[in-house]
Amino acid sequence: MTWLELLWLPPVMIAIAIVLGTAGRTGFKAIVRSIYNTFVVLTLGVVIVGVVIHVVARVFA
Repeated sequence: MTWLELLWLPPVMIAIAIVLGTAGRTGFKAIVRSIYNTFVVLTLGVVIVGVVIHVVARVFA
């Protein structure tokens, strides 16, 4: 996977964060806070999984 292929991840994560963040929330501040928190968690999850896969590939290569 190249850096160019990774460019589609942030728009997809933003879209997912918007959908998950607005579900069941009322009030502008609560929605924005939930979208932000969801985006941060998704970003951390993607980075952690990527690092783990990279380390495992290096160990067994």
